Amino acid sequence: MQTDIWKLAIGGLTVIFPLFYFLPSSSSGMMEADRNLPEFRINEEGNRTSDIRETLIGKENLVYFGYLNCKTVCHGSLQKLKNLISKQKDLRLVFVSLDPEKDTEERFEKYFSDLKTETKFIRLESRGRAFELARLFGIMAFSSNKNGEIDHPDSVLWVNSQGRIKGLIFEFDKHWDQNPKELIQFISDKKVQKPLNI
Repeated sequence: MQTDIWKLAIGGLTVIFPLFYFLPSSSSGMMEADRNLPEFRINEEGNRTSDIRETLIGKENLVYFGYLNCKTVCHGSLQKLKNLISKQKDLRLVFVSLDPEKDTEERFEKYFSDLKTETKFIRLESRGRAFELARLFGIMAFSSNKNGEIDHPDSVLWVNSQGRIKGLIFEFDKHWDQNPKELIQFISDKKVQKPLNI
């Protein structure tokens, strides 16, 4: 009798597991968050230093850590971010270079020259500093080989105008095609929520 129960259980699991695999995923790739921006000094034009929080407060920002020589996901995601920002004038794209030695201000301006809305380029002194800032935002980035390639996730962070990280869109290139309206709705809904008084 016990042998029959085990056979029945194993048979049931064999039928159920494939169903989970083939059912459509309802995940949008967006994860809600609510945390303060990290404290981090950056160099601005004219040898002035400021805190990253000063740079991001006052605007609704989509922050992307990547590099312009990327051979994997950056170009697809950046094109989709450019399309999104051009339609949503209240959002600003903030591109943080993970390869500041090669990503110059001129290259950035040329890459985004077709975009008529505001963008922000953050270029730190070195890769090490860029990786440090990425880690403070929860993005793991590191040099992967001697050819200068960088491993990093294809994630976009939504930082609201009060300087709080409010959302993470992981696998952006993949999820943007599936859920553009959902992404815009996600940000719009969260922007109108009142902060909790504690």
